[in-house]
Amino acid sequence: MRPLARFLLLASCLTLGINAFAKEPLRVGVSPDYPPLAYKDQGQLTGIDVAAAEVLGQQLNRTVEFVEKDFNQLIPALQGGEIDIIMSGMTITAARGEKVSFSKPYMNAGQMAIIRFADAGQFGFKGAIFRPGARVAVQKNTTSEDFAAKSLKNASITHCDSADEAFRLLKSGKVDFLVHDAATSWSLATDKSKQDLMSLNTELTDEQLGWAVKKDNQVLLQAVNQQLGIMQKNGILRAIINKWVPVTVEVTNATPEAIPETLPDAPSATTLKSSGNQR
Repeated sequence: MRPLARFLLLASCLTLGINAFAKEPLRVGVSPDYPPLAYKDQGQLTGIDVAAAEVLGQQLNRTVEFVEKDFNQLIPALQGGEIDIIMSGMTITAARGEKVSFSKPYMNAGQMAIIRFADAGQFGFKGAIFRPGARVAVQKNTTSEDFAAKSLKNASITHCDSADEAFRLLKSGKVDFLVHDAATSWSLATDKSKQDLMSLNTELTDEQLGWAVKKDNQVLLQAVNQQLGIMQKNGILRAIINKWVPVTVEVTNATPEAIPETLPDAPSATTLKSSGNQR
């Protein structure tokens, strides 16, 4: 076959493949219990990842079908072919990277501690969570659980099936700290049901969020990364994030003299930021 004919045949096959790919719905796996990233407002899915998924679908010329799963079921659903991509506030980790392929990061969201306002005088300072016997709630199979295992070995840890369960324990006084991704702390400002709670706003870990596709789906991964780059460059991603996280949060920590100097240190201030779009 002549080179030109071979090129035309290849181009034709590629075009057909892209067109077929574009017509397939983009099945997006979400766990809608994680404001402001993915949650339900009056029964409707909303949040940063939900809005980003809708934009991604438009850019890929694919209709978006949201598939709701418990967070722990998202990776098995992806591996089993039930969904095409996970867009649900998932932290990029090496262990998860063995099971899925992550996009480039789109947000930074380290772990933060949440306490009751009534306990601000007792627990509202840097280092309090590291005291022996601290009662801490974390969600199972999340990076908050990993953080507790590594850094809170002298604490009393309660492992919860969901963030909602952890919040119930905190509000009822059964634990004194709830550790979860920064996005959970951000949501406190607009969640009227949690006005009795406050975030310490100091990132305990340095983590990045990413979208995940099946390990062998390099075609979709490349397309997602390309469109993510466009969203970051043209400001769409920043506009989406600003809708739910409209302000920059900075805090200065005051450490009581009673806290031992050997406690793990943390930054004196933290800034909410998206990858490539610091605010």
